[in-house]
Amino acid sequence: MLCPQCGYYSEKNDIVCPECGRILDPNGEARETGAEAIRQGKRAREAALSRTRAEAEEKRRRRSGASHAAASPVTVTVQDTRERQEEYTVSEERAEKQEGIERRRRTIYDDTTAAREKAAEYAQRYKHSRKQRLRMINWMKVGFLIVLALVILVGGGWFYLNNTDSGQRMMARMGRNANSTALWAVGEELMNTGDIEGAVKQFEKARNQDTAAGIVDVDGLLMLGNAYEASGRMDEAAALYEQIYTETPSRTEAYVNHIRILSNSNKEGDLARAAELMKTAYSKTGDATFQTQRSDLIPAPPEVDLTAGYYDSKKNIAITSYQGYDVYYTFDEKAELPSGGIKYTSRIPLDEGIYSLRAVAVNGELVSDELRGTYKIIMPSPQTPGCNLAPNAYKTRQKVRLRPGEENKNDSDIVIYYTVDGSNPDADSPIYTGEPVLLPSGHTVILKAVAVNRYNKVSNMLEVRYKIEAKPYPLSAWTPEESIAGLKLNITTMQEFQELYGTGTMTEEGPRDGYENICRKYEYDWGYAVMNMPKKTWVLVELYFNKENPFHGPRSTNIGDEENYVVGQFRDLGQVEGPTGNRGLYFTDSTIGKIWRQEDGTKIIRYRSKSEGHWWQLEYYVNDRGRVYAVDYLYTP
Repeated sequence: MLCPQCGYYSEKNDIVCPECGRILDPNGEARETGAEAIRQGKRAREAALSRTRAEAEEKRRRRSGASHAAASPVTVTVQDTRERQEEYTVSEERAEKQEGIERRRRTIYDDTTAAREKAAEYAQRYKHSRKQRLRMINWMKVGFLIVLALVILVGGGWFYLNNTDSGQRMMARMGRNANSTALWAVGEELMNTGDIEGAVKQFEKARNQDTAAGIVDVDGLLMLGNAYEASGRMDEAAALYEQIYTETPSRTEAYVNHIRILSNSNKEGDLARAAELMKTAYSKTGDATFQTQRSDLIPAPPEVDLTAGYYDSKKNIAITSYQGYDVYYTFDEKAELPSGGIKYTSRIPLDEGIYSLRAVAVNGELVSDELRGTYKIIMPSPQTPGCNLAPNAYKTRQKVRLRPGEENKNDSDIVIYYTVDGSNPDADSPIYTGEPVLLPSGHTVILKAVAVNRYNKVSNMLEVRYKIEAKPYPLSAWTPEESIAGLKLNITTMQEFQELYGTGTMTEEGPRDGYENICRKYEYDWGYAVMNMPKKTWVLVELYFNKENPFHGPRSTNIGDEENYVVGQFRDLGQVEGPTGNRGLYFTDSTIGKIWRQEDGTKIIRYRSKSEGHWWQLEYYVNDRGRVYAVDYLYTP
């Protein structure tokens, strides 16, 4: 660097100028550096030296002339002369040195000014060259670089907004499309700040996206349910909770929230629904809290005073609620309780059978759990009765004694019903009183008997076949070939009948039991006739007469005959009357003869015969004096 005092060029790291001893400032005004600075320093130093020498020479010339012109004759000693010469020499050197310093200062100033001017010139040249360079810039490249920078910036922003969680939340806040995770998160933020409606909108968007993608975010749905509740939309909240625990039964929160809504509701039936939901929640989650909560809410199940199980006798039971609530019961497995049940008011009798009891206690709309119990009332059946006559062929009529089975021989409640007319014994059959039963004569006689105990349990049937070859033999049973006045039911046409007995007066026309087509009833002074048209022709299907003329019954029977006379004209196996007063005459699969006692004391002697899948019937009406007063001859499909 240059010394500002003497202009000497020193090394950069010199602190003191080697020429004049001045302290150098390394932070001074900037100079040219490098080789240029070195050259400048040398030139400055040489110029300063030349000027200094020229000025010194000029001063010496001036001083020499002046000394000569002003010299005065003075006597000086050699010593004085030498001293003066030395002083002069010193003064001259000092003056020269001072002059040199001044010249150097001026030179430095001039050099500094020149350097500044040169720097300004260089700056102007740089500015001009920069403008030249700017004019030479490729603006297409610049534009491409700018566009590329913008694309990178936009792409980075797009990537940030669409592929980062924070970017997605930012999109959700701006109301733009975002994924469901961001929507749930922003909705939760809005919930925390109290913006319920805004939270609901975000939650619903998230829910719709998850539904479309087949995703179930239970935690998010629970937040939506809470938002619905906070905004007073209880029905929507309840429906959402129901959806959650239906699709995800193990989550207890949905059950708890729905139960809370139902428990606080004023709608009829919601409290009962809450109790039922507690039961479902306990079965699905195994959380005993639901069971405890339900037990505290609903009534206790009713109680019964007879333990369910097997019994061999009739029973009756009482059902009660120790809390004093109403009790409803049923034995129908399909009935709904309490609506389909019977309100309990008194003890319930149980006869023989199997009873599946169900009962509940009811407190308003709250219904207890069901009391269940199965009762099997199976009473003992008597043994098959026996008889003292072995099955065999006999030449004379025989008498038979009946007895209870061996296990029932000491039972006083056994009743034996029997028949000899061929029918199966029932409650309408004769009761064995202990008197021997007289078997009828005939080629084959069948004795049948059953025992009945106090529980109305019926034993297996005793059936014994005998062959009684003794006279008198029974007469034959009535058959359809034995018609009245040659008339054949379902064959004789109405035209044929009316030609013989007149047209009569039609009093009825319409449907009749057992007939597919309508029937017509024609009244006569002797009774009436009924016509039916099964195909295209009206035919006779019933003939009723209550006068001796113009008709009479088969086998010389007629109006006014006694009961015994009429019965004696047809088959009769001699069976006695049963408890109801009815008496069986004979019985097979295709023929039946029986006397039926009516409530007014009259009787009907009825014979039936089956042929070609249809029944023909002949009835004698007997008055309370024992005489026939009407005969009815009819055909039934």
